[in-house]
Amino acid sequence: MKKLIIFIWLAIMGASPKAQNWTAPVQINTLQGYNNNPDFCISNNGTIHCVWSYRIEPNHRIIYYSKSTDDGLTWSTPENVSQNDTMWMENPHIVADSENNLHLTYDYNTGNPGATLIVHRKFNENGWSEMDTFSTGWPGARHNRLVIDHNDKLYCFWFNEYQNGTEFYRILEYNQWGNIMIVYDNDDSYYLEKAVVDSTNKIHCSGYRYFEGQTSYDQRIVYSTYFNNIWSDLTQVSYNYDAWTGNDIAIDSDNNPQIVWRQAINDSIPPDNGTLYSEFDGTNWTNPLIIVEDASDQAIAIDINNKTHIIDNEELEDAYRLVHYQFINNEWVGNIIEEDTFGNYGNKLISREYYLYLVSAKAYSSSPNPDIPIVLRKYEITTNIENNIAPVFNAYNIYPNPSLGNTTISYSMQEGKQTSIKIYDLQGKLINTILNEKQAPGKYQTMWNGTDKNGKEVSSGIYIIRLTAGRQIMTCPVEIIK
Repeated sequence: MKKLIIFIWLAIMGASPKAQNWTAPVQINTLQGYNNNPDFCISNNGTIHCVWSYRIEPNHRIIYYSKSTDDGLTWSTPENVSQNDTMWMENPHIVADSENNLHLTYDYNTGNPGATLIVHRKFNENGWSEMDTFSTGWPGARHNRLVIDHNDKLYCFWFNEYQNGTEFYRILEYNQWGNIMIVYDNDDSYYLEKAVVDSTNKIHCSGYRYFEGQTSYDQRIVYSTYFNNIWSDLTQVSYNYDAWTGNDIAIDSDNNPQIVWRQAINDSIPPDNGTLYSEFDGTNWTNPLIIVEDASDQAIAIDINNKTHIIDNEELEDAYRLVHYQFINNEWVGNIIEEDTFGNYGNKLISREYYLYLVSAKAYSSSPNPDIPIVLRKYEITTNIENNIAPVFNAYNIYPNPSLGNTTISYSMQEGKQTSIKIYDLQGKLINTILNEKQAPGKYQTMWNGTDKNGKEVSSGIYIIRLTAGRQIMTCPVEIIK
């Protein structure tokens, strides 16, 4: 039987005085209007480099660049680096090599999907190079992704509709671009979302795949590697429902990957969605685990102490929460960074030395022309993390376990809270909701009779019983035996 996993929501104002907090957001740009799609990197000399797209008109967007040499406190005046004053430039990505040279890629002419190209510019002591269009011959190239290894070999990937949707790439080495290559040359639609490099220079990729014969509503999270010029087979990580944007990957100290993503968790219309997480244990990917419902814009990083950190943007009835999760002492601890009306989007998280760096597009309105600046927050990492939290409920117990079908759930409420009990399968599908009401302090006991929301008996297997009270969550597996 799996270990009990406890999820705890920890509001900043209710935290222990010793608990760490994120810094207030610092605006990277002072441009009024719609800024989005941020990306950033930190070069070896500690300079933070950030790029993003800025909307001037619906089909006219440009790429801006800014840097900070004082660890994010102040930023240079934004510089237009897209070299075009009429078209739509989008999806910028930036990396730094070992000599602190910068490499920038972005999608060129996004407003005309059939003619979109991928371009590259390099920055060194002489300034920015001229625009280099390296997807020549493949119009319709878009959704570029950029990664650099420890030998300064630069990989640029992009998507094209060729063969139902194919991922292409080129490698820049010794200032020369190699040939255009295809990642997987078949009729399955494959789209690479994120790629990271481990200590051995192996590239770990997380992407989406529509298997041949499936529809766009059936995409799955898939994982693969590239090492010594060889691509591994694709491994499916997510199951059942459509996986959406929010896909991110990180590598632990053993060079094992962890992936977080947004996924539909039921078949309602519209479907509910949640933050799902899986890790590779050296042999297999673990069953996807639901961390929270109604979330988007997931990001993941693993710090200097080999601790996992997850960020997401969670939707409430009338607000959004930017939440930071850590896995501490076999528990996921959630710290609310910010709660506001419009949310934080395009989150990217980097761990460097003893800090986490989070860049987001922070919305201040939902008007047709909203004010959305790009902001940076920081979080200091310590080796001893205080977890002195008074629980909302305790004495959580389920029995019998394994169960023939009738499972009793007992718990004690320390405070009056809105309480729910939901049942999920191991793939994240919502099976049943057996309680959703406000409860006063006291002892409670309820039963799950082993049926789904339609009253049909579930099949044998392991299910997740999730108790939520206010901002605190406990999750425990139960095995059903028929």
